[in-house]
Order: sequence, then structure tokens, then C-alpha cells
Amino acid sequence: MKRFIAVLIVGMVSFLGANEPIVLDNKTLVEVKKSNKILNFDYITIQSGSDLGAIYYLKVLATSPNGDKELSHVFYDKMSKNIYIGQGFDANGTPLSFKKDATLIKEGVSFSYGKGSKELYVVTDPQCPYCVKFQKAMEGKLDDYTVHVVLFPLSFHKKAPMMIEWIMQGKDDNEKNQRFNELLLKDSKAYLALDKADFKYSPSVEAKMKKATDAFTELEARGTPAVFDGAFKPFDWRALL
Repeated sequence: MKRFIAVLIVGMVSFLGANEPIVLDNKTLVEVKKSNKILNFDYITIQSGSDLGAIYYLKVLATSPNGDKELSHVFYDKMSKNIYIGQGFDANGTPLSFKKDATLIKEGVSFSYGKGSKELYVVTDPQCPYCVKFQKAMEGKLDDYTVHVVLFPLSFHKKAPMMIEWIMQGKDDNEKNQRFNELLLKDSKAYLALDKADFKYSPSVEAKMKKATDAFTELEARGTPAVFDGAFKPFDWRALL
């Protein structure tokens, strides 16, 4: 892993005249992975990519015994097949941003609630104390929104997977939301019925959590709670207070 970081971290890079990005298909991603020795390591996964003309922008995940690490802003030079990590800028010095994959994000939604005309995407961990504070602060303030919840357990919250399993056992979105609020707002301990040394997600929840992880990565969330608007841009929820 150290060698990987040493080879890749080259600081800030700048690209002029970037084109409107085109999402790369799986065949292209496989070809890109094979074409570069670093990307072709077994512990490297290219999750998605965009074609910016002379370069590809890649979302890369590096796996290690200490956990997974997303490497943001990975650029692949088509001609040299070299890769770079850093923030890209356009000719005016504006940081490059890339269109999010709406399908990937929506498939990662655990449940939704509300009937408002505006949308919010909330990445949250039911064991996270800051998520609890957020949920309490938002009571009665989201009537104008339809809220899409992406459940994402932080690695150091050992009971979060059990909480998520219990929430996701709800028969529909309404019951899942009810269970979610019982945990965060009423400190329910109902999930402890699942507290076993050999606890594992049920197959259906495990599949859903893999999609939630993809949504977390695509949104470029950095922790919990993380809030995004309907265009998947970071949303300052404090304005609602």
C-alpha cells in the first residue's frame, strides 16, 4: 500500500479544455485497469470513470487489511497511460466537477420518507451520535422535502450493522422509517435481539448495503451525517435551523 501511495501521489494537476464527461462502460474500465501496472494490482478496483477527452477521470478503491480507501480525483492519460492523483482545474482555474451517476445513488437508497417537492439525500449511521443530533434537529423541519436515506455504518461503530439489519427488516419504507426513528429519537434497543457473536447481514440486506456503499462513494461523502440536495450537491442543512 505504501508503494502504491508513493507512486501515485503527485500533487495538484491541471487540465485545460476538459470536455463534458461521458461515463465509461465496463469494457473500457477493464481495458484501463489492464493497461497500467498499478491499476492492475488485485487490491485496486476501478469503480467508475468519465471520458474527459485526452484523459479519463476514475473513481478508484484500494483495499488493505486496515480497511478500504477511496482515491478521489484519479486521472488517466490516454496517450501515456500514466495516472495522477490530485484536483483537476479548467482553463479558468475552477476545480473540475463531474456529473454523478444518479442510478448508482438511487439504487443505494435504503428507504425514503416525506412527500415534499424538493429532495434530500442523507447518508447516516444509526450509531453515530452526530447523526442522532441531526435527526433530532430536523424534526418538523423537512416537510417541504422528500428525504432519501442511505444507511452507511462507519467501521468503528460495531453495533451499527445490527441496527441497520433491524431497520431494513421493516416491510416497507414507512416501517423502516419508523424503526429508524425509534433508534435515533427514542433510543430503542430492539436491535439487540440480533446481538450475536456470529452476526451477519441477511442476504437481502447485504446486497442492499453493497449498493449503499456505492452510493456513498458516488456522492463523495466524507462521513456521517452527510446531506446532499436533489442534484447530489452538498447541502448545508444548518440553514434549515
